[in-house]
Amino acid sequence: MMNAVNMKHDISYHLEANRFILYLEITNQSGGERRFYFSNDTGRLARNGIRLFNTKDEEIQAYEKAFISPAYTTEPVPENRLLPDERQRFELPAKIFEEESELILSFKGISFRVPRNEKFYITFDFLGIPSNRLEVFIEMVNDRDILEKRIGNIIFLITKVLFSCLFR
Repeated sequence: MMNAVNMKHDISYHLEANRFILYLEITNQSGGERRFYFSNDTGRLARNGIRLFNTKDEEIQAYEKAFISPAYTTEPVPENRLLPDERQRFELPAKIFEEESELILSFKGISFRVPRNEKFYITFDFLGIPSNRLEVFIEMVNDRDILEKRIGNIIFLITKVLFSCLFR
């Protein structure tokens, strides 16, 4: 592993329909090359790094944690390298769905119940370095008129038009 001195982490996000992407931008502010591995294949990176907080600065506890066995392949995980003053951007994708009228933000490895129409905060800790604290607000799950509902292990995708016809 590497010594993470003089590294800077900034997070941002993109929300579209029921897809949420957490971006992590790592900047090497040291005088030397930095090497590390950024991989969420088993969900460990998300489980250990993502933290959510409510508006009272209380940590939102994980709703569900998933421990995924690694896929055994002959290909090694690629090593990430950052030269001095270089930056790289990484993505952690997630889905947002409704379960029992609550919103669930689900990354590979960990999921959280999140407030609808209320802001909350997210941070990401990587290599022992915390990121900035990012304000997130989810007004609606469905920009494209799609409602996703999870019942047990079955996920239903219903267009709003069909939903209003079926449940009137």
